[in-house]
Amino acid sequence: MKKIALTLSALALAAGAQAQALIDNPHPYALLSIGQGHVNAGCNGVQTCDNNATGGKAMFGYSFGNGFALEGGYTHFGKFRASEGPVGFSAKPEAVSLSGAFTADLTPSWGLIGRVGVAHVRTKLNAEVGTLTGSDSESKTQPIVGVALNYALSPSTRLELGVDATRAQYQGEKANVRLVTLGARMAF
Repeated sequence: MKKIALTLSALALAAGAQAQALIDNPHPYALLSIGQGHVNAGCNGVQTCDNNATGGKAMFGYSFGNGFALEGGYTHFGKFRASEGPVGFSAKPEAVSLSGAFTADLTPSWGLIGRVGVAHVRTKLNAEVGTLTGSDSESKTQPIVGVALNYALSPSTRLELGVDATRAQYQGEKANVRLVTLGARMAF
């Protein structure tokens, strides 16, 4: 019984050491995730309003091996809808971002990530009145921040739970948007 316990302990330590070795060495990685988006916009005066939607993100990064990384990616915060009688409205914020990230190792398997960067946020609006439709969009450069917790499934694969936030803007009206996601991060 002691042999089995010692063998399992040695394997766990070796897996943790391999995961740590990958973190400590420079390497590229990719992250794909999906989750719940939210826009902080008022729903006063409309019959129906949904300021929560499904969104996702795809990121590519390069870890410099000391906890610091540079990441670029695309984030779709979701499609938010509101209507009043025959008039319908939807907003779809999305961002292309470049961020700096830092991973703090909590244990060999668990990591806490902080991200700060700049995003080109495009807000696309669609309006419908009966059978008539119209759309417009506006893009602004905004700061983007994020925080995530990840867990090593293997030396090159991590499960990541995170939240990213920025601001969408259209004709002077601003709304905070965030995306809570669950995804997989693969190191190469």
